[in-house]
Amino acid sequence: MSLKAYVRPRLVILGPDASALEAARAIDSNNIGAVVVQDRGRVVGIVTDRDLAVQVVAHGLDAAATPLSEIMTSPVASLSPADTHTDAIALMQSRNVRRIPLVEEGRAVGIVTLDDLLLDEAAPLEQLSAIVESQIGEGGPTGAFRSSPRVRSVARAEATLRRLLNRVRVEAGLDDTDQAAAALDVVLTMLVRRLTADEANDLIAQLPSLLQPQLERHASGPDKTIDLAAMQSALGERLGIDPGRAAAVLDAVGTVIAQSVMEGQMEDVRRQLPEELRRAFAETRASADDPAGSD
Repeated sequence: MSLKAYVRPRLVILGPDASALEAARAIDSNNIGAVVVQDRGRVVGIVTDRDLAVQVVAHGLDAAATPLSEIMTSPVASLSPADTHTDAIALMQSRNVRRIPLVEEGRAVGIVTLDDLLLDEAAPLEQLSAIVESQIGEGGPTGAFRSSPRVRSVARAEATLRRLLNRVRVEAGLDDTDQAAAALDVVLTMLVRRLTADEANDLIAQLPSLLQPQLERHASGPDKTIDLAAMQSALGERLGIDPGRAAAVLDAVGTVIAQSVMEGQMEDVRRQLPEELRRAFAETRASADDPAGSD
């Protein structure tokens, strides 16, 4: 299968003279993991969030004065949209990378990531886990990790989370799984805070394992200041969307959460929520003719 599905109309592209600070802000505001560096219409490098942490922060550099040309990976490993999932997997393994820009006539037209391949189940889990293995072992011998239960467990956990994020992306009509991850983080964090600690932990136990450690730190409620308006406002601020759009995203994310855990668990959760917030966590979305939904 070709990589044409990963051609994206919206890409974050900066020039080599842009600063590390600009890249960090772009990564943060767009909820992405990397920016493509392009010069005179041609891809010349890529800068990831890890590059910013390791090469700028760890070395005490001035982010505002450090150009991307000094920290970007160049030449960058790239493919064309006509290449295949197999090509992407092979290149990720050989170059020990998780993100590959898709290039046509020198210009970036998309990007394929390891998360995309896990989400789309583009290859057998064992094959994808080899890429995870190389990432775990980066900077040292990786042979000890090969085909280990730990690697397989990590790959399975990532695949489970990505399937959930894809459902959020589709239901909420978001651009990509990075936005879906941001929306899910806002909603789940606030939901966990709104519940009693015991109820919050019961809910967390039914969610993907990679979400659990972060959410457990917020299970100290109930925080009764959290209501429908607060969730919608937080979503609007995090995603940069208007109130009407934020309401629709909350409705979609709440539906996915309700469908992802046992109904008995969601009934217990809903009992602890104010009525207007309960409706956001129904198993079916409210229709346009019935915006309030039903209990």
